[in-house]
Amino acid sequence: MKINVAIADDQKLFRKGMIALVNSFEDMNIIFEAENGKQLVDRLAIEEVKPDIILLDLSMPEMNGLEALKIIKETQANIGVIILTIHEAEHHILATIQAGANGYLAKNAEPEEVEKAIREVFKNDFYFTLPMLEIMRKGLTKKPQVVSLDQEENLLTPREKEILQLICKQFSSVEIAEKLFLSNRTVEGHRNNLLLKTGSRNTAGLVLYALKHKFIETDRFSN
Repeated sequence: MKINVAIADDQKLFRKGMIALVNSFEDMNIIFEAENGKQLVDRLAIEEVKPDIILLDLSMPEMNGLEALKIIKETQANIGVIILTIHEAEHHILATIQAGANGYLAKNAEPEEVEKAIREVFKNDFYFTLPMLEIMRKGLTKKPQVVSLDQEENLLTPREKEILQLICKQFSSVEIAEKLFLSNRTVEGHRNNLLLKTGSRNTAGLVLYALKHKFIETDRFSN
């Protein structure tokens, strides 16, 4: 299956380089580009063919990446968004994931990692590197816990916790169903319950929740 990708970045040289790189990957192509968030949002509204994945820079004129992300997730929630960044600041990472970002890529990432990130978000709805997960974990431990741990322990059933841990290990719903001898529909039901119970926007939000409440440690993630 072909993966359609769009990119928004105000640095023309970097943007053109990324376009050439993504177009070189098998079954992947850039369907349009934008130089700021507003242009991206406008193109999404009029383009007939929508991207499966958007590579989105955070720092852009007219409309930054975070503002664009919020609009995209309100109108096109099923599009996977990977944030492109130079500054891996905790508050940026947490704010964008809470707004619905599906993954993160450093702008100096290797070509192989760019391809992996796009394919992982397309397949599993999220992509984080271990260093990024560590940054997220450290940022979360600084935040005060609003809900007591006992309440959080009782929020999820043992089966939901088991499925959440497998999601964090990058197993797809089909793979989880096979592993736990459940139907795919049952696993999807559990996944939807997890999203509702935790108030997460997507799978990346579930990973954030699992880290925050220590249902899984960063060294347990496959990468």
